[in-house]
Amino acid sequence: MAETIIQFDHVHKAFDGHPVLQDFSLSIEEGTFLTVIGRSGCGKTTALRLVNRLIAADAGKVFVKGKDVAETDPVTLRRRIGYTIQNVGLFPHMTVEKNIAYVPTISKSPLWKGEERHRRASELLQSVGLEPDLAGRYPRELSGGQRQRVGIARALASQPDILLMDEPFGAVDEITRRQLQDEILRIHQEQGITILFVTHDMEEALKLGTRVLVMEEGRAAQFAPPSGIIAQPATPFVAQLVCRSRDFAPRQ
Repeated sequence: MAETIIQFDHVHKAFDGHPVLQDFSLSIEEGTFLTVIGRSGCGKTTALRLVNRLIAADAGKVFVKGKDVAETDPVTLRRRIGYTIQNVGLFPHMTVEKNIAYVPTISKSPLWKGEERHRRASELLQSVGLEPDLAGRYPRELSGGQRQRVGIARALASQPDILLMDEPFGAVDEITRRQLQDEILRIHQEQGITILFVTHDMEEALKLGTRVLVMEEGRAAQFAPPSGIIAQPATPFVAQLVCRSRDFAPRQ
């Protein structure tokens, strides 16, 4: 049985007095691809950002690999957790190679120096479906889909145990989105990394996730394998989300 890698223990979080997470508890096993879906403002991104301590819980605790993140140095914590967002956030003044190597470089990793840095960046570019000769280009010279792939490569550069993805494919066209979905599925299957993936698209959630978390008003409405979400929605809200996806083949 896989060990728990992330645990939310009765977490509460509010912004300007408005509760976003309410008594939120969840255990995520190592190697899970967890897709998180729900209405805007339901707490999806908040839960994600608590994991790498970009924000802190008002009450309750978040554990990563058994350690309370509130008692962990945030810089050290974030260097072990990959993070990608919709708008990528690549540094425009850096080449693709330097963007990918950024975290290992500031961490002074001896494995990312000179020719070895170039080799590792090239391997990561290939792992996300890009040609290594893009390493010398700048973000402005890439398409939206290419920038998104570079963002994933950068998040994987430090060989993290966990990859957090906040609607990473929301800003690309449908064809590119399907290609990116296939790439991240392949990466998960090959590397077994734990992924938390926020989306607004139920079909995307069902296609990618080994587990799906449906959130409503700061709480977990249902947490189950994709097939269970479709076959036995736990609430009317979950049923409403899946009603258009019953003919969709979920990830097994």
